[in-house]
Amino acid sequence: MFEIKPLSFCRAIIIAIFGTILLTDLIILSIGVHNDLPTVTDGYSEMAEFPVPIVGIQLKNNFTITCYFQLFDYHDDHSNCSEYLTQPTFNEESGQWTGKFSPINNLAFPRNQPPYRLKRILFKFNIPNDVYIYGDIPAFTINMFDPTNQTLAQDMYKALVNDQYYFDSSPLSASIFQTNRYFLGRNYIYHVRMTRKITRTIVGSIKDDFGFPPTRKMLTYITAFVYLTTRNASWYADAASGFMLDPSSFLLEDQTEQRNKNALSVISNVLAIGGALLTFYAFLFGVSSIKPWGIMHKYVFNGTTKRTFNDRLTPNSTSLFSENLKYDNLELDGLKKFLKHYVVNISLLEEDNKKSSRCC
Repeated sequence: MFEIKPLSFCRAIIIAIFGTILLTDLIILSIGVHNDLPTVTDGYSEMAEFPVPIVGIQLKNNFTITCYFQLFDYHDDHSNCSEYLTQPTFNEESGQWTGKFSPINNLAFPRNQPPYRLKRILFKFNIPNDVYIYGDIPAFTINMFDPTNQTLAQDMYKALVNDQYYFDSSPLSASIFQTNRYFLGRNYIYHVRMTRKITRTIVGSIKDDFGFPPTRKMLTYITAFVYLTTRNASWYADAASGFMLDPSSFLLEDQTEQRNKNALSVISNVLAIGGALLTFYAFLFGVSSIKPWGIMHKYVFNGTTKRTFNDRLTPNSTSLFSENLKYDNLELDGLKKFLKHYVVNISLLEEDNKKSSRCC
């Protein structure tokens, strides 16, 4: 068999280096996929109606809630608003009084402002027995919940009643609960202007890791900007506090999470690097079916390569076969073994044989 020890050792070193490069690349890319944070794409659409939120109101003192609807074209409706109110009740565990405004029958603010449709809702709070309670913050707490997901809204309202922080499997839900909590100071009137958002968060799964369309959890919620106002001062004259509620915009912001990396990106990168390394390997050592010798054979180990050719393929006599069949079989067997590892480049062999003949 043809053993070229220096060349074989060099080949083994190169293969080990290439294998280390591929393994390192695989580990680094896999860590990158595991730690990948999704990007968020924004889209906007215009709503025909803005749904009225569920509103929770809380105070340590007993209080009453009054509201009325302002309609377009300067019409007011005092009677129907009370149907949506739940007057405050006391919770012994939290020591808080909590009331609620619950929209029913798809109550909404219309965008095109038709007459006799809802324009704004006014709320005011009165305290029948206004006494100081030790440790009480002299402010009303309000929380607003989008009515689209009733289960989530009711869970958040229960957290408000119990005076607890809302915790959920989604950090976004807990953040929304805190973001939509506002404190209204005594003897002040506020204007609460709302916007609406939809966030579609990716639910991690094996399917998502391999580049298939991900499963997303949709969460619709309301954000608001609160500021002081002096409007409708006469209606709020006897109130301990209060606020007006209406939309700031009818644009619906849609935020969607997108994966940047997955297992397919790792595989494609590893294959690309592997292909580049294989090409470099072929450049160094050749490819037996295309080019039997690379630069390592021709230049670095040139002398060893030539000795191998000359030792195994020495010029024979003019006769094709010797009289001794045994030696012919040995020679053919050796040639077969040689051809098993190399596709013989005849022109190179002839050139080497000519040089050898001149030397000798």
